[in-house]
Amino acid sequence: MKHLTLGIFILAFVQLTWAQEQKYNIVFKPTETLVGEKQKTDINFVASHLMEGETIMFYPLAYDSIYDRYTFSNNAKLQATAIAEYATSIGFQVQGFPRNFPSPYSGLSVGVILKYTKPIDPNTLAALKPRLNGLFPEKPSQFFLINPLKDTIIIGNEGTILYLKAGCLLSSKKVQVELKEFYVLGDYIKSGLPTVSNGKMLQTGGSMYLNARENDAAKKQVKIDPKIGVGVDFTLGKSDNDMQVFIKDPRTPNELNWILPAKRTVHESWEITETVLDAEGNVISETKYKSKEEWEKHLREEKLKKIEREKKAAIKAETSSKMDGKLQVYDLGYINCDKFYDEPTMPLFVSIDDKFTAEYYLVYTDIRGVMKGDVSGMKVGFNSIAKNREAVLIAVSYVDKQAYYFKCTIGAGGKLTQKVALKPVEEKFLNQELALLK
Repeated sequence: MKHLTLGIFILAFVQLTWAQEQKYNIVFKPTETLVGEKQKTDINFVASHLMEGETIMFYPLAYDSIYDRYTFSNNAKLQATAIAEYATSIGFQVQGFPRNFPSPYSGLSVGVILKYTKPIDPNTLAALKPRLNGLFPEKPSQFFLINPLKDTIIIGNEGTILYLKAGCLLSSKKVQVELKEFYVLGDYIKSGLPTVSNGKMLQTGGSMYLNARENDAAKKQVKIDPKIGVGVDFTLGKSDNDMQVFIKDPRTPNELNWILPAKRTVHESWEITETVLDAEGNVISETKYKSKEEWEKHLREEKLKKIEREKKAAIKAETSSKMDGKLQVYDLGYINCDKFYDEPTMPLFVSIDDKFTAEYYLVYTDIRGVMKGDVSGMKVGFNSIAKNREAVLIAVSYVDKQAYYFKCTIGAGGKLTQKVALKPVEEKFLNQELALLK
């Protein structure tokens, strides 16, 4: 079995003490004294997660197959020197070579302290960062050819309904609409679509990828008219009045983070104008309040969000035409139908299988949520798990095209039912397991 480097992910919530230590393990064979391609890949990967000016420590470790553990070899000092030489070539500055400092491993404690000073090119960063969804076939798209000047209803294979009013797509030519639907939780894991907003868990009613291009040789991108929008009925979320449209955060192109469209207010003498913007700053809608009393009434109504949503839903049911969807979208790309999870939450930390670089997911089937764990050192952390709910912890890794898999139950209060230990599995079995996560 090929033994992989431990602890090369960084927790987003770095305020926790164990994550602040910034220590990483680089694994060598006991007799190795030079940095090879594997060690370079691991050092590059750590660099891809650092901000300029961060200080970290690398431990050079060797695997002891007899006792099934990691330790420091007699060549640890030479290995630390080799790490320092390579790290300086990619933007690190050496801060020191400590000895006899506290270490979780047996043997001589040797390491190298480095300060990161040069950001890596974003394209290089994306290439260095392994993503589990890249190991699975991409979910196929559905394509629909429509006349954008006519009212059109599109029904996806998994039940998503799109209501495209005449003129909602800004083109006079025939348009090819692309749609991908995500409702099975296994598809969320395969496609790298955790249901999280700024670290807070979301309860999902479905997701989709929506795109539109003119149906000619140029394939020009088509935008949605912000004054009209596209109506959507998500298969699962359409019956829940608390569900809202979330969009992909454009500020984090390399990490998927769902956000609500931004709002802003403008004060004009006796008038207040509330403007809703999309992620690119385009105006979605504007509402003017012409008196202080009217504005204060609006604020009171905003505080009663659930009641207000029910009122809007009732009014919409009475007045909407057949071209009105449950939710309106104004952006192309990945779109989620979610609501914030309001029950008590808590952080969770679980010891990883230190023989593998794996991706860890926490899956809730009763409330339909998927959280991706952040690995640091020998632990994987989840920022805000449901305190009073059971979940399933899943770990997946690939080594030389061999799939490794682990699954167990996390009880209420974050109680782990068994130690994390990935086992080799057939890829067919892995796909079947993920398909069961409804």
